[in-house]
Amino acid sequence: MIKFRENEKVLAIKRRHPAVLIISLIPVTIFILIVLASMILVYSIDIEVPIDNIKLIILYILSLFLLILQQIAVVIFINYYLDCWIITNERTISTELKTLFSRNVSSISHDKIQDITVEVKGFLQTFLKYGNLQIQTAGEFNKFIFKEIPEPYETKELLFKIQKEYDKK
Repeated sequence: MIKFRENEKVLAIKRRHPAVLIISLIPVTIFILIVLASMILVYSIDIEVPIDNIKLIILYILSLFLLILQQIAVVIFINYYLDCWIITNERTISTELKTLFSRNVSSISHDKIQDITVEVKGFLQTFLKYGNLQIQTAGEFNKFIFKEIPEPYETKELLFKIQKEYDKK
């Protein structure tokens, strides 16, 4: 749970671009479709009674594969959803899921920001307008990376604007 300071206002919450989720779910979806097609094929084959038990065993094994693939898809979605970057008027907070039950939460004050770099690589990131935003800091964390966020250039401008307002205080 993130505790906000007194008079701290959330200005933006950034998550990875939805295209990143879709792209990472494509292989799992393909395997799920292959397993479902295999289950339908095995179920529809009309074989004599002695081999019927083998058919049930194959269906059982395929259903276990289907369950494992479904759990992989859930973990991919949870990792996508729980990784977020919160920009407030005083600091930037990063929450990243390391493993299913381990999360890394760190924050930097806007006065410690030295440089902000945007990295957009490839056709897909350029076309869909997402990329990495890297913050160089003077603090304990050398680099603070917003991974695959939508509209990184607008986020960079927002951070510069907040930093200027923070410096005026």
